Amino acid sequence: MHYLDSHIHLQDYKTQEVKNVVNNAAKSFVTRFINLSSHPNDWNNVKNLTSAYPQIIPAFGVHPWYITDISNDWKEKLEDLLNKTEQAMVGECGIDRLKNSDTAIQTDILQVHINLANKYNRPLIIHSVKANREFEKLFSILPERTVFHSFTGSVEWGKELQKHGFFIGINFSILRKKNADEILRNLSFKRVLLETDGPYQNNISGEETLPQNLPYLAAEIAKTAGIPFDEFSDILSRNQQEFLGE
Repeated sequence: MHYLDSHIHLQDYKTQEVKNVVNNAAKSFVTRFINLSSHPNDWNNVKNLTSAYPQIIPAFGVHPWYITDISNDWKEKLEDLLNKTEQAMVGECGIDRLKNSDTAIQTDILQVHINLANKYNRPLIIHSVKANREFEKLFSILPERTVFHSFTGSVEWGKELQKHGFFIGINFSILRKKNADEILRNLSFKRVLLETDGPYQNNISGEETLPQNLPYLAAEIAKTAGIPFDEFSDILSRNQQEFLGE
């Protein structure tokens, strides 16, 4: 199968050139990437990479860590980018109570992203840390193609997200959970996507995570979940197509 890295920050790699990251990934059948921005300062970098590499799908947004460092016209600039970039998704955006316990401004800024994703019918990529209660209040207005990235939550929370039709993005971090077996054996894979969150969430200590390792991640998840790899691959392939609207 051909893999989609559903969450990566290609512009943030320090030890690898983007060309090498993309080319080496292709050798492992990782052929498409959703490239996430975190701040208006990197929107142009993300846009330029999309122009250089047709296999890269851009996503524009403001990460909740950086919401106090944006200009007053960020909303207009974001909407302009979405207008001009037909394939662009919305994100990374969300709520992180571990970083900032004051969720009011985080929720306001997230609401702008949600409104734009709905207005332009674009997928939404969510960063959620210790914010289950806040997101429960937003379930009814989240786009159908919403993914909660880097999921490491409880089985109960994962099932709640999937019950509402949302996708769950899984990377190497879930395999480091003590209860990884319980999580992966009890969640449905029908709405699961794989991601690296590269260059972050590294699977090898001290090294940047590379998308060429996605097939290894897929094999480890299937083994931990106790399902045949071919079965998991078929499900994953369908999920990728559905999320991309294909």
